[in-house]
Amino acid sequence: MKILDLGCGKKKYPGAIGIDRSPESDADIIHDLNHLPYPFRSNTFDLIICDNVLEHLKEPLLVIEEIHRLLKPEGIVRIITPHFSSDDSFTDITHRHHFSFRSFNIFTNDSSSFSFYTRARFEMIKKRIMFGRLKRYVGIESLANKLPQIYESHFVFIFQAHSLFFEMKAVK
Repeated sequence: MKILDLGCGKKKYPGAIGIDRSPESDADIIHDLNHLPYPFRSNTFDLIICDNVLEHLKEPLLVIEEIHRLLKPEGIVRIITPHFSSDDSFTDITHRHHFSFRSFNIFTNDSSSFSFYTRARFEMIKKRIMFGRLKRYVGIESLANKLPQIYESHFVFIFQAHSLFFEMKAVK
């Protein structure tokens, strides 16, 4: 399995090729992820890890399109990013974007009316709003994931989430 870890930092995914802009990272390739295209052939990777990096980049839509280009047909991308209600989303001055449960719907065939923004298509395999231990223990995480639109519309600033997890399969 060929794996790419975008913005790997100092915690590169085991067995992955790491790419990051920092020479102090564990990256195998030093490259600014804001500069597209990335130095790989199309249809190269089975899995791309994007762990807490999209929120830092100038054009997340273009980056997801680039991820789509790099994935083999039916390749998987796993994205972790702070939820917009998380303190972590706004306390890091390098964060440019803030995401919600529905932020990546434009890439799915059952998407909203905004799907015309991109031709990159994915099948959503899994998406979750994630919370800290206490909120998970008392059932807030489970409830938020059963009713995500209600949670994000009415309860998001009472029970702040921590992060979002998306797993999508490339449709080519």
